Amino acid sequence: MTITRRTLCASGATLALAGVAGCFDLGGSSDANDWAWSGSLPVDTVTQHHDPSCGCCSEYVDYLETNGIDVRVEATDDLDAVKRDLGVPADAESCHTLEFGDYLVEGHVPLEAVEELFENEPDVDGLTAPGMPQHSPGMGPPGDEPLQIYAFDESAVSEFTTV
Repeated sequence: MTITRRTLCASGATLALAGVAGCFDLGGSSDANDWAWSGSLPVDTVTQHHDPSCGCCSEYVDYLETNGIDVRVEATDDLDAVKRDLGVPADAESCHTLEFGDYLVEGHVPLEAVEELFENEPDVDGLTAPGMPQHSPGMGPPGDEPLQIYAFDESAVSEFTTV
């Protein structure tokens, strides 16, 4: 089979659309109930910074609120500046940043990992699920493969746990 430029471009466009589909609120149903959590945290209210047009960020807010966490949303058109001010390293970035007590939570991190963070109190700035991983809260129901969660500080990102 010969791959033409047209086929290659069409395939690339399809993959690009699939990759960003979670960022647009297309009126679909929330996956918050697929990510039920029965733990506890010493934090009742968090602040989430995100782009106002990102649908998956709203899905993550739904997930947190479904699990009893009050979310204050700070929509911003300059999320990169917020991340810089908070000290999120570039290789830890995702589509939203939460101030979760004394820690940061970057992206679609399951609450089980956040609970482990507060239980162990490691010397880190926060947790991240870099990028926008499929099968994470706000990005679809849990998948068959474990989701790798990383810890970070201003200078390093390292493996933390799998959920």
